[in-house]
Amino acid sequence: MGRIALSLLLLASLAYAKEWKLHINGMHCIACTLAVKKALMSVSGVQEAKVNFKNESAIVIADEKVTLRMMQDAVAQTGYSATVEK
Repeated sequence: MGRIALSLLLLASLAYAKEWKLHINGMHCIACTLAVKKALMSVSGVQEAKVNFKNESAIVIADEKVTLRMMQDAVAQTGYSATVEK
């Protein structure tokens, strides 16, 4: 597949994406950040996850089929909890 086709495919997938802002309770180091990011990226449909331990936050770009519960379950497996930031 050519670069233009891949770019168009990426743009089309982002058009149906949703951005989530999550509060991740209990992170205190870089290792926490990496564990949470890995967990979030393992959720089918998550396209990008940026995690910040200082702010105890995550910004997740995901397909519309991804639910808060799916992300919370993945984060819970790392020993943390996630809620939607307001």
